[in-house]
Amino acid sequence: MILREPLKRCLPLGAIRALRDLRMASGGLRLLIHRFRTACGMQGAPIDDNTWFELQFKPQEALNHYGIPLPGLPSDEVQMRYTARAGRNNLQQAFSFYKFYKHVRSACKLSHIKEPRILDFGGGWGRISRFFLRDTKPEFIYITDCLGDAIDRLHATGNPCKILKNEPLPPIVGLDTYFDLIYAFSVFSHLSEQFLRAWLTYLMGCLRPGGHLVFTTRGRQFIDQLEQVHREAFSIHSYLREKLPPPQEVRERYLKGEFQFYPTGEGDELTSDFYGEALIPPRYIETNYRSALVDFTEEVPDVDQSVVVLKKTQDEQFAPAGVPTCSAELGR
Repeated sequence: MILREPLKRCLPLGAIRALRDLRMASGGLRLLIHRFRTACGMQGAPIDDNTWFELQFKPQEALNHYGIPLPGLPSDEVQMRYTARAGRNNLQQAFSFYKFYKHVRSACKLSHIKEPRILDFGGGWGRISRFFLRDTKPEFIYITDCLGDAIDRLHATGNPCKILKNEPLPPIVGLDTYFDLIYAFSVFSHLSEQFLRAWLTYLMGCLRPGGHLVFTTRGRQFIDQLEQVHREAFSIHSYLREKLPPPQEVRERYLKGEFQFYPTGEGDELTSDFYGEALIPPRYIETNYRSALVDFTEEVPDVDQSVVVLKKTQDEQFAPAGVPTCSAELGR
């Protein structure tokens, strides 16, 4: 092979290994080509949204055709326990949050960042993090959760991302990088104000300058749902009638800009001192996080919560003294 030595001198080691695999292997041609292009820093053909969504149910095809190691899916019973949804309907909500134009992909400009670092805070069994596997390498996606069951499910489905268990309050032991994007779906819709402030401060400290924190919370849609619960004789959400004030009171406080937290407590790890139903109105975010606020949207297609986007523009901290910061943990 006349070109072998020149190729060795000009190609990365990973590309050389990929060529060796390609020569020796009898199958998996597309996967080897993908590895070769990745090792050379070459972008593969983009996967359109419809194809990417359908591939979630075909992990072997995603691996064979695109070299992307998608995890499996837990049982419908497990999915229902986390979000009261299962199957396509469950992933559709997660996908809508992932791809929504202003709030995750466009606002955070992930397409302009080479190998972005992403943190899924409170990621459950990984229904959202799986979609980011077309945007960056699995080792650059971190998933954390305070529930031992969630950590077990992540491992059981073969999730290739970095998996960490966090405590109810920061810091997160094991974080070793700063992030371009941190998101939290249906996490701050359940935390008390003390825990909200502690985590927002910590997570903002975990961002690189220009990075974004995207999270959801209870808003007008939840209040509408609460009114429906009060009208119905039976509802799977009937516990809300016992735990929360009448809908009109909740709405009035929301419009006044008050943070509302109503303890519910679910299980040994989700105790009532910090876990319940939380409503964060736009005025509260504007008052407390104005310098970082990019957007607050109460109507997002297929997402039944409000979506908040914060941006780290400088090394500023929002919390009172004594709250742990990611910057200190990582030695900034």
